[in-house]
Amino acid sequence: MTHWTDRLFREQADLFADSFEDMFEAADEAVDALLDLLAEEYDCDPEQSLDIACGVGRHVLAFADRGVDAEGLDFSAEFVGRARERASDRGLGDRTEFHVADMRDLGEWSGSYDLITVFWNSLGYYGRETDLQVLADARELLAEDGVLVVEQSNRDFFLRNFDAATVSEDDDRFSVYRQEFDVETGRFSTRIDVFDAAGEGYDYVDRMEWENRLYAPPVLRELCEDAGFEDVALFGGFDGGDLSLESETVVTIAR
Repeated sequence: MTHWTDRLFREQADLFADSFEDMFEAADEAVDALLDLLAEEYDCDPEQSLDIACGVGRHVLAFADRGVDAEGLDFSAEFVGRARERASDRGLGDRTEFHVADMRDLGEWSGSYDLITVFWNSLGYYGRETDLQVLADARELLAEDGVLVVEQSNRDFFLRNFDAATVSEDDDRFSVYRQEFDVETGRFSTRIDVFDAAGEGYDYVDRMEWENRLYAPPVLRELCEDAGFEDVALFGGFDGGDLSLESETVVTIAR
């Protein structure tokens, strides 16, 4: 059976990638805050970084803009193509490198990085054992004082503010979101029906579907420790704030 990631990130890559176009500024802000946090709390000023499941390269480009030699990998050739094109347009081709590669094959990777990142719920696409293996493989690629950073939506916040159906409108595109949560597996399922404006109405474009697991914060810590990390800290954002029920994201930093 085809995994949902194949359909969404390969077959529907053009449609899904469009949703990232308004998110580059947010990536810049996240990287600024993260670099400040790493410098202040970890004495880490990364020279070489790797972003796992980099998508269209939002964070890779932000790191490169700030002087880091930044690499990214993603198994979507469409996403990687867009990332390379944007890097060229921004004059960052000499500081960036993008690879069409699957994070499940990270054990075959070679290199040494001061910073490895996994943004935007990319940990949680597959099963727990796969996630654990990705973390363990990432640890093997870190330099001696290297740092791993994992971003996930805060499961506790998400459940307290769960909205089963929402609607968004962006220019001439109209999207209807429906979400479900499986208590037994801890996995969220999302379905988006996309419509484009046509005259006085809308034409149906397509449906995008995905599911991912959001780990409770203590489980994120446990996963990192099981992967071999000794120093694991949880924050309520890239600014280093305390994690609470009101934190929308969990930022895990491990070394």
